[in-house]
Amino acid sequence: MITLLNAAPDTGNQGVSALCHSVVAGLTKRGAKSVTVADHGRGLRRANWGYASVNLVGLTHNRRFWRGESLRTAHALVRTGGGFSASARAVARARSVLDISGGDSFTDVYGPKRFEAMVLTKKMALDAGVPLILLPQKLGPFKSPQLAEQATDILRRAKAVWVRDAQSFAFLQNQLGSHFDPQKHKLGVDVAVALPERKPATLPSDLMAWLSASRSFSLAGLNVSGLLCNDAENARNAFGLAASHCDQIEALARGLLSNQPNLRLLLISHVHKPETEVESDLAAARNLVRRLGPIAKGRVRVVEENLNAMELKWVLARLDWFAGARMHATIGAFSSGVPTLGLGYTDKAQGVFDECKIGKNVADLRRLTPGALAECAVASFAERDRVQGQLGELLAGIHERATREMDCIASQARI
Repeated sequence: MITLLNAAPDTGNQGVSALCHSVVAGLTKRGAKSVTVADHGRGLRRANWGYASVNLVGLTHNRRFWRGESLRTAHALVRTGGGFSASARAVARARSVLDISGGDSFTDVYGPKRFEAMVLTKKMALDAGVPLILLPQKLGPFKSPQLAEQATDILRRAKAVWVRDAQSFAFLQNQLGSHFDPQKHKLGVDVAVALPERKPATLPSDLMAWLSASRSFSLAGLNVSGLLCNDAENARNAFGLAASHCDQIEALARGLLSNQPNLRLLLISHVHKPETEVESDLAAARNLVRRLGPIAKGRVRVVEENLNAMELKWVLARLDWFAGARMHATIGAFSSGVPTLGLGYTDKAQGVFDECKIGKNVADLRRLTPGALAECAVASFAERDRVQGQLGELLAGIHERATREMDCIASQARI
């Protein structure tokens, strides 16, 4: 049995789900017979995902210590084989434990609770004597030297560590020093470049017409990030944005629509949360339509359906161009050959795009005013045919690298 941690498919964040499905699909293709995925449910369950059947087991960082899925309880029980905790048993009895830290959460910048969760899940495997493999992810940054040392101890003890960007690789080399081993410490690409796509079972007829290859207009896609828009002032301060992202994304959309009379714009959510929650991309998208006013009529459409990561990739693959701040939405697009402009609000997008040799296609929201971002997007859209040709040449190498990476991970996990 292989157990996958910190890639829960039930968070509503389709970026994390993309990581989960990419890993499970990759392992299954390479012969894995039993894969267990930690989520936020109760106990041990079975799920059929179409391409594979998996075990799901609850593992949540909460204070319900009497429940087996409580992370602290599971960690306490793992040394004894798991006891009454199905979560602890899923780790203690695993052939290998794979941990991807949600892609970017092995850091202390998101607060002590999330960092503690990242540490405890990894220590479950180490304390049980089960080989721990950290899948391609971002490492750091760390504000606290003490917490950085906790993370470094885990990096030293892991069987293998994969990172997805040069900055994380430099951090890994620096922190491990003489313990760095190029045979087990590797720089890879984000696993989501290999995410399978799946056609949604049902989509409204007007949306299908927009996505049709026979459409008579250009179709651009845009992700409007709830994280950056729904509490725009706090987000601006937290990430050091050059302006309110609501103003930035409105300027971008207006710029495209004004410059391209034959353009239609599809607003695609990648984090599904209730509209009352700050992370809701749907709430942010609907607000953008209201802000755009008359220019949006008949030309801007919101994807209302809660599509999963693979279904979203199917939609993204049918666009002429895409832009967004949700990094895994942009990965879904460019890995499908769609010219893509990443809207970076931290260094993580730049690192992933650089690793795929398309780093010039990132617009830094920390530097660009609304007007400058609009100009950048208009220029990017105008260059889409040239960029598509470049992507066509690069994608074979990107996908080949992702294949070799997963082959190596499967071997390390002893599938």
